Amino acid sequence: MAMEVPYVLFEVHRKGKTIGTYAIDAYFVEFLALEPRKAVLIKGPGSISLSENAEKPLPRLLGANLERFLKDLYRELLSASQETREKRVSHMRRWNVWRILGIPTGHSRHIAVDEQLAKVERENALGLALLKKVLGVKDDVESVEIREVKLLYRRLWLENGEVRDEKGTDKVYTNLLKIDPVFRTAFYSALLRETALTEEIRKKAQAFS
Repeated sequence: MAMEVPYVLFEVHRKGKTIGTYAIDAYFVEFLALEPRKAVLIKGPGSISLSENAEKPLPRLLGANLERFLKDLYRELLSASQETREKRVSHMRRWNVWRILGIPTGHSRHIAVDEQLAKVERENALGLALLKKVLGVKDDVESVEIREVKLLYRRLWLENGEVRDEKGTDKVYTNLLKIDPVFRTAFYSALLRETALTEEIRKKAQAFS
């Protein structure tokens, strides 16, 4: 049992020069629990198996203006990364003040809060780093131009708990299947060609919870 996922092949241009060619998942990019995870669905076209033909592909859900999508995502992750970092520093500063003053505030609770903020910070940083690489920028994205080339398709299936295509296991999709409940539900719905969330899908998805 397999699915055919649409990918948008695009070129990145800066100052009149082509600086890179990539492909982005145009279906599952709309089914992720956290915004920075959208960046990991951008692939180098040579790293995955893509075809111009498909029998029953999933629909393209990614909007028509890919340039706006990528630039907005970049700005959002840049802002979120700075905000999360500031929250973490502020939290640790307050905790240290209370600790020095000998005011009990719950050690384990503060550790849990810091770990959660650190996790969010890592995901934001990874997504931002990937977009900087793809767009070829360090900060400003205004001079970047995105040109769509064409729509391609990628055949994916599940084998022994791993998401695969003709080139082998896709570690990114396999990891998302384990950690992202929104992606997991959408993946099984697409794989089983279900339009509603059936009990069968829920039970299979729970195995990766």
